[in-house]
Amino acid sequence: VLIHDQECATELRRKRKRGLVAEPAQRVLINERVCEGCGDCGAKSNCLSVQPVDTEFGRKTRIHQASCNKDFSCLDGDCPSFLTVRPAKSGRPRRAGGVPAADAGLPEPEIRVRTDEFNMRITGVGGTGVVTVAQVISTAASMAGLQVRALDQMGLAQKGGAVVSDIRLSPEPFTGASKLTPGSCDLYLGCDLLVAADATQLAAASPERTIAVTCTSRVPTGAMVRDTAVAFPDVPGTVSRIHGLTRAGLSVAVDARAQTTALLGDDQFTNVFLVGAAVQAGALPVPARFLEEALELNGVAVEANIAAFRAGRRYVADGADEAHGAAVTGDEDVDAVIQRRVAELTAYQNRAYAQDYARHVQAISEAERNSLGSPGRLTEAYARNLFKLMAYKDEYEVARLSLDPALGQAVAAQFGDGARYSYRLHPPVLRSLGLNKKVTLGPWFRPAFRALYASRGVRGTAWDVFGRTEVRRTERALPGEYRDAVSAALPKLSPQTPPVLVALAELPDLVRGYEHVKLASVARFRAALAEAARDLS
Repeated sequence: VLIHDQECATELRRKRKRGLVAEPAQRVLINERVCEGCGDCGAKSNCLSVQPVDTEFGRKTRIHQASCNKDFSCLDGDCPSFLTVRPAKSGRPRRAGGVPAADAGLPEPEIRVRTDEFNMRITGVGGTGVVTVAQVISTAASMAGLQVRALDQMGLAQKGGAVVSDIRLSPEPFTGASKLTPGSCDLYLGCDLLVAADATQLAAASPERTIAVTCTSRVPTGAMVRDTAVAFPDVPGTVSRIHGLTRAGLSVAVDARAQTTALLGDDQFTNVFLVGAAVQAGALPVPARFLEEALELNGVAVEANIAAFRAGRRYVADGADEAHGAAVTGDEDVDAVIQRRVAELTAYQNRAYAQDYARHVQAISEAERNSLGSPGRLTEAYARNLFKLMAYKDEYEVARLSLDPALGQAVAAQFGDGARYSYRLHPPVLRSLGLNKKVTLGPWFRPAFRALYASRGVRGTAWDVFGRTEVRRTERALPGEYRDAVSAALPKLSPQTPPVLVALAELPDLVRGYEHVKLASVARFRAALAEAARDLS
């Protein structure tokens, strides 16, 4: 029995998109430099809009604004990386240059699927418009004079759960179940890569019959949002599995989220982009003009939807290669990695602190050069992770990163010039006095941040009023523990052992979060460090 005592947050978001309910005055944004990527906000909110993202400084968390329900439950917890933003009155600047001309110079596609009995399956996740796209296609097919049978399988997938829509088309009346049978699919439209790769859904595909049009964007699952140990599967390998069960030579794989964001400043038009790609690939035998008419009849963001549809057609017409999405791979030049962190640590504390870091990294670099011929993965892993432990985010560092000009630029890029933002903090001092929720500190608090950052020289000394807590004492001890463990393992370095030592050097990635979350992660790190040391002894 399900008892619903309030309106579903996802339904409320849908009403806002349709203009039926007013938008809240503020949004939530995460300062990614302050963020530790610990997943605590995902655990607190149980929200799939709080998404992990790879950056130069490791895994962080970003709010996917297009799917955000704006219930602000992600603000719970102790993390100081959250901001509340009041968008500029002019709204977010649009990146599109306007809707292309009607014909857009696009050639008519050659139909490469059956038209006497056409079947398609759309796979995606709840809250992204899968059912809406299915209705648009069904409407367009009816306008084109085709017979339509459709089945939407949603279950309780209000947001983030699997949604599957099957559509069957024929020029003549026909009978039979609306759900596709194994091997009967002509167009396999994968709006979410992980759902599309599911064996149950792929059972409808056939290597002789099915053309797959797949979005390769990395949309995390709930487990990935909450648990830093759960990573997104290998994208090329996942796409290859789909193509292995379809007509690979005619299939299309594209990071449609990136494409629509670049065109329209928003990825909510991703599924419509994929429909356009399917049309131009000859995998959807419904004339484009009827699909555009159906988008107009839908009456929501008509110009932007038509622009996305035509952009999908253009992507295929231009013969674009498969796009699996860019990610931080760690292949940056080792010297560049080190120099970036030396500069950061100089700003974090002072030049001496940064030089101490560089000296320890240089020792590892020389050991790797002597054993393997040149510094490589071990030096890079050590450089990244020693920096992580030395640049722990205490009050002085949070103040510095909260004043970073890049933060203001990120706010303006998402919410328009003139957007104002406030910091949402839960200072340990106030927490110890019994305050159990965050306080809101506006632009007026920036002078206090400047004063706090200016006093960073007392960090770790007897004058450091913030440095006496268990968390701060633990943070100060970690770099030494890590350096000692890696130094003790260096004699084992040989052409056969780099993977083992690199795994040891990467263990600080376990250390994440603030306050009790960080202490719990430190316990896991210390246990893993001790186990690795025993294995190498």
